[in-house]
Amino acid sequence: MANPNPAEEQAQQVSYLLSSFNTRLRELEERNKMIRERVMLLSQNFIFLKEESSGKLEEMKKQLNKLQTDMDKIKSTVQSLISETDKYTRKSEVLVIERMLKDFQPLEFMRRKDVEELIEKKLAKLKNQDKEEKESPYQRDKNINSNNIY
Repeated sequence: MANPNPAEEQAQQVSYLLSSFNTRLRELEERNKMIRERVMLLSQNFIFLKEESSGKLEEMKKQLNKLQTDMDKIKSTVQSLISETDKYTRKSEVLVIERMLKDFQPLEFMRRKDVEELIEKKLAKLKNQDKEEKESPYQRDKNINSNNIY
């Protein structure tokens, strides 16, 4: 068999190279298309995740601010409680005062006016007893009967 024409042979080689180049070009275009679709999906997922995480972050910031506000209120309440407890007496101080009151017994003391009234009553009672002793037994019985009438 005879060798075909070198021009034909070159044309076949060029044709083979062009078809090979076209096949590779289509494969690259298809690959490029797939990569573009994946990038689009990834960018959509990224945007969705970013929005979702931003929402969660905002919610967490609100909760943190609320917790901080609550913590400040608790701190101020504790501070006021601490300042109030300084105003109260301690148990040891109360015990000292209790011992002093037991020793002192203020309820057994009387005012000067009360003492004077008590002395006057006692003196009046003694005078009445002296009068009764001086009176006759008949007179005494009469006074007793007159007191019992009412």
